[in-house]
Amino acid sequence: MAIRKFGPVVALLACAAPAFAEAAPKEKEVWITIGSDALEPARASFKEKGLVALPAPALEKGGVAALRVPESQLEKLAEAMHDKLNRCAGFMAHDSEAQARAAVEGTSAPQALASLVSYTLNNSASVNVMLGGVQELNIRNTINSLSTSWTSRRYNQQGGADAATWLKNQWTTIANGRSDVQVAFFTHTSTVSPQPSVIATITGTTHPNEVVVIGGHLDSINTGGSTLSAPGADDDASGVASLTEAFRVAMANGYKPARTVKFMAYAAEEVGLKGSADIAAWHVTNGVNVVGVLQLDMTNYKGSSYDFAMVTDNTNAAQNSFVTSLISTYQPTMTYTNISCGYGCSDHASWHARGFATSMPFEATMSTSNPYIHSANDTLTNSTNSNASNSVKFSKLAVSFLGELAKGATTGNTPPPVDSGGGGGTINTATYDATLKAPRCTAAGAGCDSGSLLNGRGGLGPEVNKPNTINASCTDGASGTYHSDESNDRLKVATTDGTNLAAGKQVTVTATVWAYSASSDTLDLYYTANASSPSWTLIGSYKPSGSGVQTITANYTLPAGANQAIRANFRYQGSAGTCTTGSYDDRDDLIFSVQ
Repeated sequence: MAIRKFGPVVALLACAAPAFAEAAPKEKEVWITIGSDALEPARASFKEKGLVALPAPALEKGGVAALRVPESQLEKLAEAMHDKLNRCAGFMAHDSEAQARAAVEGTSAPQALASLVSYTLNNSASVNVMLGGVQELNIRNTINSLSTSWTSRRYNQQGGADAATWLKNQWTTIANGRSDVQVAFFTHTSTVSPQPSVIATITGTTHPNEVVVIGGHLDSINTGGSTLSAPGADDDASGVASLTEAFRVAMANGYKPARTVKFMAYAAEEVGLKGSADIAAWHVTNGVNVVGVLQLDMTNYKGSSYDFAMVTDNTNAAQNSFVTSLISTYQPTMTYTNISCGYGCSDHASWHARGFATSMPFEATMSTSNPYIHSANDTLTNSTNSNASNSVKFSKLAVSFLGELAKGATTGNTPPPVDSGGGGGTINTATYDATLKAPRCTAAGAGCDSGSLLNGRGGLGPEVNKPNTINASCTDGASGTYHSDESNDRLKVATTDGTNLAAGKQVTVTATVWAYSASSDTLDLYYTANASSPSWTLIGSYKPSGSGVQTITANYTLPAGANQAIRANFRYQGSAGTCTTGSYDDRDDLIFSVQ
């Protein structure tokens, strides 16, 4: 079966293997993935500088290539990406060949979570309070501290570690002892040490298992050499300062989000997004339901007539529309345009590669971006007349993002409903029911969402509590590779009118799957009125529109029954069934309460 499905890929890997079967290299080598469009410009840059040529890719697919390079070449590669393509980083570093190959196999993923969050704007009272508190001087002071206190914030130098300690102390002071707020280091592997990432977490009041992330990168680089000054005022002290001010005004106004909010300052972005890749992988492995990610990388240089440039590649289209609606609503005088920045251009790409909804508003178009970055001249003086006026609008965008996606309220305001439809009901997030052995929402609401509990298939990928079928009645197929072959990753059921789940109500089932082939794969959706003793009724069988992450929806009417369930049977070929036997097939259930 595996040969039948993967014959051409196996042959490709076999051809590539001899290039990497030589004796151990003289210096440490690392695996990277890079956009195919960047290979020739990078090779040209290396040739101009008299450097050892980049090797041929070991695997190339969907516009992305995997290759192994000496670790010492990473900074030169970053320099080439900046000089030739105006990209920051522009590649992703990986701990192993397997990770690099998996990244190549997963590059065709379309939008994964677009329909799983209701992007409503209904929290203006709290958002406006926080917007009114944003102060340019605070942002400026943070940029100054990060860009002048150390010669460089390089990930592998003491200045990088010291900057992380300083920021952690700043955020701890801002948190002011609140019991629902934690500030901590995220310690990375030896490839990133000694610089840790820094994470400030505000635990959600009603939906703590749903997470909103706002991030920027802490490290800096001078591509001319590791001993040269790298103040990194715009890249990316400005982004870290912008999100720090958003965190400060949230704390100053007693903001308590319904969903958990995490503010992140990533280590080692400049050498292949290493810090954010570790963190995104951790969230997948631990089944954390991240509902949205906003990346702030360079916010204080106005090179374009537009106030924001929305990155459209390796981001989520639905969330991007939400972000632009935030601009139009809360900063109506600001303008925006769309740009693409290429593969791996900032930390949002790490989250996107893991299937999370991401957005990155940038300070300029690529052709008008800051010419001083990655050099000793990336100073506050060369950003916006020695002040942080351009970053203010990004802090305000971060405030509106957390206020409208995480919901909740500032002191004295009433929290709006979370994920509300027309009737204002709540979409509940499932937890694992150890008795029925499947994800379950026990509370009444407008819907039930499995979150990340189903992500993967059996022993392939991070699926927890496998097989996640009622009474473990149907095991998963064991063939293939995570996010190369078939898997159910998420299930959601919700009323179409936003009122609570009740007999006679029409509901929409939203299934997120990883498809191997649009022609060979099929999703069978079923429902039962009694989860404790299921008798399954077919809703329908549906074909994915392509390979990679796909979202499939179907409607049906709820029968009578207090404890109901849906089943997703995702199969490679074969016929419809509640528990097909193919070795690539995946079945998952979701149990929910009905009034």
